[in-house]
Amino acid sequence: MTASGAEKGSNFFLGFLFLPRAKREALSAVYAYCRLIDDIVDSGLPEDEARRRLDFWRAEVERLYAGTAEHPIARALERPIADYGLPKAELLEMIRGCALDLEGARYETIADLEGYMRGVASSVGLLCVRVFGWSRTPEERMREFAITFGYAFQLTNIVRDVGADLAIGRVYLPLADLRAEGVSVEELESGRRPVGLDAVLETQYRRAKGYYAKARALVDPADRKSLLPAEVMAHVYEGLLDEIKERGYPVLTGKTRLSRGRKLALALRAWRYCHGL
Repeated sequence: MTASGAEKGSNFFLGFLFLPRAKREALSAVYAYCRLIDDIVDSGLPEDEARRRLDFWRAEVERLYAGTAEHPIARALERPIADYGLPKAELLEMIRGCALDLEGARYETIADLEGYMRGVASSVGLLCVRVFGWSRTPEERMREFAITFGYAFQLTNIVRDVGADLAIGRVYLPLADLRAEGVSVEELESGRRPVGLDAVLETQYRRAKGYYAKARALVDPADRKSLLPAEVMAHVYEGLLDEIKERGYPVLTGKTRLSRGRKLALALRAWRYCHGL
């Protein structure tokens, strides 16, 4: 199996470049599953149909672990589950997180938002670290590492995508943070740039930076080489976050993107970090 076009266009794919073939194939299967679940709630399906499809996948995950999976994307996960012990709970957690988007994206506090990010992002991290492997970090710390990096990645996406999310009726910025800076959802939806928005975004920036730092501090340095793919993605996402801040948070008018050269430079920096250079 080779990486799909979607993978090649994603930051996820950069991490593939540093893995042997068996692990690349396992992560391709994980990526395909997660992308499919995400697309169910993001492709404009009627709500009833989206819920029906999510219900199918809840049942399909159960069938997968019983050895009776029907869908080819589920069957592609059979070998990774056998080889790396991918936990069923995280495949189901991905569905739980994505289903929250059907409820309307509004989160009162950062703790509430973390509940959402745990489903849509940290679940992926917990699957991926099983494939990457590690030897020295205690398992509970590795779980916390994966969960916290998931928060960092997803909050970076939330900051980048404020305008795009508003266009489909979603506001992921914590409502308490908006109120603290005198920003209303109605102002955001009007298309005007509220005076306090930069302060709200700066709060999310600092939180995301804190997540990146906390996650790294959880890992035994001896495991950094094994986790190089995660660090490649983290360096690219954190670089994107820094770029958004440096540009003055232009998040209502488009998506900030990094050039290919910048991404490669960040990937090299990740390699040096993981090798202690």
